[in-house]
Amino acid sequence: MTEMIKQDYIKAFRSLANEERLDIILKLYKEGELCASDIEKSFFMEQSTTSHHLNYLKNVGLLDSRKQGRNVFYKVNVDNLKSLYKKFLTNLFDIKE
Repeated sequence: MTEMIKQDYIKAFRSLANEERLDIILKLYKEGELCASDIEKSFFMEQSTTSHHLNYLKNVGLLDSRKQGRNVFYKVNVDNLKSLYKKFLTNLFDIKE
C-alpha cells in the first residue's frame, strides 16, 4: 500500500473519530438530507464549528452537498462510506467478501 493511500485512510477514520463529526454522520444517515442550519441547531454548535465539521466530512468524501438558494443541504455518501470500509479491509487485512 502506498503512503498516499495510507494517509487517505488515516484522514477518513480520523474524521469519524471526532465525536461531533460521528454524531453528524449518524444523524444524516438516519434522517437523510439536512441543511447546515438544521444540523447546527440540532447539536447547539456555532455556525463556524458546524461548517468546519461539514467541510471536513465532505472533503474526505463521506458527505455530499447541494446548494438550494441560500441553503446548503448535506447527506451521507453511502457508496463512498461502504467503499472506504471494503477497500480498507481488503487492502490492509486481505479480507474479501
